[in-house]
Amino acid sequence: MLKSKHCEICENQIIDKRTGTKCGITEEKPQFKNKCDKIFLDKKYETKILDTNIEFETIKRNKTKTYGKAIGLLSVGISIMLVGLFLGIFAFEGGVISTVPLIIIGVGFLTIPKVIQPFVSFKQSFAVAKDKKTELDNLLSMYNVEYDLKLNFNEDRHGNLVIVPDLTFTRKHYR
Repeated sequence: MLKSKHCEICENQIIDKRTGTKCGITEEKPQFKNKCDKIFLDKKYETKILDTNIEFETIKRNKTKTYGKAIGLLSVGISIMLVGLFLGIFAFEGGVISTVPLIIIGVGFLTIPKVIQPFVSFKQSFAVAKDKKTELDNLLSMYNVEYDLKLNFNEDRHGNLVIVPDLTFTRKHYR
């Protein structure tokens, strides 16, 4: 794990544009082995916990919507292809050879990228958010910090999503 990850949750972090992250106590780059004995956890790590978990839960909540949209588009695409196929069979049996059914089938095939894109996008963003959460949880466990977070997802009167966090620490001994 990068040493700067420890600094991201520490109140002593100083960000220098030329040299990067520095410790506010030693005025140097982080120089510890496994964990920092000068770390000071206060508001910054609580904000990091909330931000990381809200991002993860928000993406996770979109799973049903993403899968539903993809299944809907797939069924529309298959329906269009079947219409083109049956139209082609009907025309061929009538003695007509036409490119219209092939064009209709091609339009049905064009929906496949629209089906795949939401899956890929969801999987990528979910994996990134899950990795961030796991990394943060592992980092906090190194400092004997455990938390319980309940997120209430509500909508205000205008339909905007309002997230109400309830963060409690079950263990908060980082020294």
